[in-house]
Amino acid sequence: MTQQHSDLASELESLEVKLAYQEDTIESLNQTVIAQQDQIDRLEQKVRAMLDKLKSIEEPEMPSAGQIELPPHY
Repeated sequence: MTQQHSDLASELESLEVKLAYQEDTIESLNQTVIAQQDQIDRLEQKVRAMLDKLKSIEEPEMPSAGQIELPPHY
């Protein structure tokens, strides 16, 4: 094999190694994004549940100014 062929083979091998690392990095990032989306979905569900619970709680009726009974003075 000539020097030129050897250099090309070495460069090709280097590119293949880089590609393998990039594919691994992309897969790792993809798994991270999937996990984060799952977490976002769970948090959104919890927030909706909390909002629904808050809406279901009745607010106590506040008496109007004319209906307020003053405490007796001693």
